[in-house]
Amino acid sequence: MTLTREFVYLWCLVSLAVIPSKSYNLNRQKHTRRDAAISNSPSGTYAPVGDSCPTEFFIRQPNEAGAKLGKAESEYVEERAGKSIPLWEEYLNRVNLEDFEVKEFLCKAKKNGGKAGETLPNLGFSLSGGGARALSVTASILDAFDSRNEKAKEAKVGGILQLANYAAGVSGSSWLLGSWATSNFPRITTLDWKLDEENDLWDWNVAKHYLKVYKIVKQKKKAGFPVSIVDAWAVLLNRHFINDPQHEDPQTGKAVLWSSIRQTSVYKERSAPFVLAIATSRPEKKTAFTPETPTYEFTPEEFGVWHPYLNVSIPIDYLGSPAQAYKSPSTSSCVKGFDNAGFVMGMSSNIYSAADSPDTSDLPSFIRLLEKLVDDDDWEGKLPNTFQGLAKDKKFQDNEREMLLMADCALTMENIPLFSFLQPSRKVDVIIAVDSSADGISPSDPTQFGYPNGTALHTIYSKTLQPDFSGYPMPKIPNPYNGSFSEAGYNKRPTFFGCDSDPKTPLIIYFPNYYMVGETNVATKETTYSKERMEEFFQNGLAIATQTSGYIKSDEDWPACLACALIDHQILRILKPEQNSVKDVSILIVPVFESQFIYLLRRVLFIACIGLHKYTLQLSQRNHIHTFLSY
Repeated sequence: MTLTREFVYLWCLVSLAVIPSKSYNLNRQKHTRRDAAISNSPSGTYAPVGDSCPTEFFIRQPNEAGAKLGKAESEYVEERAGKSIPLWEEYLNRVNLEDFEVKEFLCKAKKNGGKAGETLPNLGFSLSGGGARALSVTASILDAFDSRNEKAKEAKVGGILQLANYAAGVSGSSWLLGSWATSNFPRITTLDWKLDEENDLWDWNVAKHYLKVYKIVKQKKKAGFPVSIVDAWAVLLNRHFINDPQHEDPQTGKAVLWSSIRQTSVYKERSAPFVLAIATSRPEKKTAFTPETPTYEFTPEEFGVWHPYLNVSIPIDYLGSPAQAYKSPSTSSCVKGFDNAGFVMGMSSNIYSAADSPDTSDLPSFIRLLEKLVDDDDWEGKLPNTFQGLAKDKKFQDNEREMLLMADCALTMENIPLFSFLQPSRKVDVIIAVDSSADGISPSDPTQFGYPNGTALHTIYSKTLQPDFSGYPMPKIPNPYNGSFSEAGYNKRPTFFGCDSDPKTPLIIYFPNYYMVGETNVATKETTYSKERMEEFFQNGLAIATQTSGYIKSDEDWPACLACALIDHQILRILKPEQNSVKDVSILIVPVFESQFIYLLRRVLFIACIGLHKYTLQLSQRNHIHTFLSY
């Protein structure tokens, strides 16, 4: 695509797609972020620059046996876990599990140091895509688990956000993580995303920026780097989600990088989850995605991929460097500043890649208007492929590509970024999956229309059933296509998956978006949200996370049930059970052991989790149930 006047026309048309015609005329008192984002682009602009290459180019060596984590990530999680011991103590004391000795539970961690997945539970939030709807649902759920939320603390679920070591987001949830992390991880309700502005296509506050957007993107092209529709999308995302008061619209965020997150004080203190933005790649232009399509990770430290055919990562600082950089770093030129925060969020949310599909019969009309103006691969986020030629198996789709074609994972139906937390080296015990997908497509059923039905969960589960993906353990997920998922009610309440699995398999706590106290099935294409609508989202999210109101009767046992699930794997590490064979049991059971401490653990797990059948949660299925129930 040539950056000429046609690009401006293109941008206008794209705006029609991403900004709804309906607007809200509100005099909303805007929130202000706690901290401004840190600008550290080496060029001072949106454009990357050339730079010398580091001697040690890889963080994770290509296809290294054992696929170890990068050093920086390992250190972050280790240091964060070490600081979380008093947080676990505070949280468990607040929940106040009956006959449960918190000090005994944390004894090994205090003695040997807090180690995620070894002496302490290792939690990760997996946050789905779905545009501004996902942004709002995810924000409401995370805020409901925040210890800074007094209502959440009163409901005894506040503090779980502070216990999590990871948070991964796709599409709209990557917007949330980018906005939150670059602003130094404040309470989410203090963030202002400008979603209540009059964003009609022809409103002057939108139209006046078109030429400036063109000039910003042109800087990147003039510097010798590829551009596409995703770069224009990135500028818009920066305007909404990056707090950059030193620059006026649409220059906002032009020099803020994803790696800027490392410079925030909360990140340096290891006081927030390690964040990941997730995207996928199209094999070729006009080529369909496959079950083997990889997912790529953008963290504050590195860019990489986990895949049976390729495990590798590089420093995020050198994102966009050519493959030649690792072949001869002393004579090659690397790239710095390619990881603009808006561009990372744009790749993660690049739904425009749908226009590059082989079958475009279901494309929205606005994309059809653009097809003659846009070349096939200009619908993709263009990222030079540093990993070219490194795959151990030539079946890896991107092995020979010079340019990665980055897209939204929703296009592969993997709309929840679970795969990152199935990596054995991360030792994740519990995945808290928040699903804001819009799977229900029949307006005749308002209880399901625009709400999730488990498709994303099942898609990734099906992927792990392939022989090449057997090394990524995941619990069994009911089939949404034959209706079994929805018929069981898993789309309308929190559900635990994997309690009958091997302890090395992460337990998934599934929080679908559903009606509790407010309608939150807003269409993905809508991005203008009134203050009243946002309040409805946050009220509904609080109700879902705390189970304190709505159609499901409030149950004071819910905080204890949730706590039991969070510590389940750590309990098993303490107990080291020999077998896990009893089937179809709806309460958390552990084998019989002789010590008084184990007895207390068994008793409290039973007492706390006995009420879980009210939610038909799939809970652990352990041995010696009759012996246990005789107590």
